[in-house]
Amino acid sequence: MAPTDTSLLFLLSCFLNPSVSFQVTPVTNYTTAEWNPQPLPVDYLATSYTPSWVPNMKKKLVNYNRNLRPGFGGPPLLVRMSLDVVSIDHISAVDLDFTICILLRQYWKDERLAFTGTNESISLDGRLVEYLWVPDTFFPNSKFSFLHNVTMANRLLRLWPDGSIVYGQRVTVIAECNMDLRKYPLDKQNCSLHLESYGYTTEDMIYKWLKGDESVRGLQNLQVAQFTVKNHQTKEMIATYETGAYPHVAFSFRLTREVAYIFLQMYVPSTLLVMISWVSFWINKDSPPARVSLGITTVLAQTTFVTSARASLPKISYIKAVDVYLLMCFFFVFAALGEYAVVSFESTRRKRKAAKREKEIQTQREREIAQRAAFVDQIFQVHPDGKLPVSVELLARSTWLTKQASAYANQELQMPSPEPERQSWSTKEEGSSSGISEETKARRMAKIREKVARIQRVSLHDIEDVDNIDRYSRLIFPSTFLFCVVLYWTIYLLKM
Repeated sequence: MAPTDTSLLFLLSCFLNPSVSFQVTPVTNYTTAEWNPQPLPVDYLATSYTPSWVPNMKKKLVNYNRNLRPGFGGPPLLVRMSLDVVSIDHISAVDLDFTICILLRQYWKDERLAFTGTNESISLDGRLVEYLWVPDTFFPNSKFSFLHNVTMANRLLRLWPDGSIVYGQRVTVIAECNMDLRKYPLDKQNCSLHLESYGYTTEDMIYKWLKGDESVRGLQNLQVAQFTVKNHQTKEMIATYETGAYPHVAFSFRLTREVAYIFLQMYVPSTLLVMISWVSFWINKDSPPARVSLGITTVLAQTTFVTSARASLPKISYIKAVDVYLLMCFFFVFAALGEYAVVSFESTRRKRKAAKREKEIQTQREREIAQRAAFVDQIFQVHPDGKLPVSVELLARSTWLTKQASAYANQELQMPSPEPERQSWSTKEEGSSSGISEETKARRMAKIREKVARIQRVSLHDIEDVDNIDRYSRLIFPSTFLFCVVLYWTIYLLKM
């Protein structure tokens, strides 16, 4: 029987008869390496052995007053600063702040802790700080800060024989950064971290950097999301309040924003939306659903980009560079939708105008036909005495009357192209018979010519000319947008 079958039978028997007990035999050939500590060296510092040069801190703290600064009553105490930047975790353009983790070190001299017997410094337990005087340094531009306490309080305390002390702490600070976002996302920001004494004025304490700008280290090797950390500088100042002047130091660093992320997130989609809106110029004007839906979709999409851009930035009163670009894209998208509104309105207006003109032409034709028929009837009307109302010579001189009579006879009346001749002849006869001046006759002739020319201009309008608006837009919109984009980047890149 195979080993697997044996194991299955054993498990089945245990399940059916739980009262059966079994004993596990321990493995005897299992060995482990036991801990075998080595003997301690003779000069090991233990509780039972302390070198003579190590100061007895318990005795030194008997008469030590931690409530008074070193050199109380004398000149102000000099406290020097240095720090290492561990990380800059987050730089927020919405909250206008940044999160920084630093290793802060403060140097001062407390002669009450001086000792002899060696020139070397000794490192003390960080918990001893609770029994010593330390500077009351705080961060005036901090929104929130805390000390790291895992696995123990991250403190460094080192003492030199002359009483010089270095006190180090690991601190994380969320500090304010007054950003100027007018050029966002092409902006460069200056952020700073300030350190100040909360209770000691310049009469009791002075703050200075240990080595000037070299007192701040670690910024050159930082990797910050969306930013590149440039140069930094340190400052030493005095902060003046109602309660007095307090020592104050600060260091500032310059940040250059990386535009690639925002360029791909906002600039490229907005530009593509503008280009998509131009597709409507190639769609027939008689397809309103296609053109209207395309225009409304691009407008709504661009509105979403504008809203998301404003949501990721603080609500500030001035206009940012990204707002200018997004609003420019929104204007072009909306203009493409408005262009179709103009095309549709102009097409409808021209159709109505053409129909109205056609109706006027038809009415004018009917009126002219009636007038000519009445005029011809009057010409050929015979008096009771057998005479015509006009002489045969006058009829012979009027080619227009001859043509009209022939057309009337054949029922083929046409447009009165020789109207000025008839009017000129009748006006001439009227003027010669009534003695009207030449100036009056000239004015009447001008009015007659203007009326005839207006009638001749009345014709069906070519509605296909409305398509020229789309043809011009295919060239005007891309060229104008390209010009605006080049102008935009030229202005803001030159300002950088």
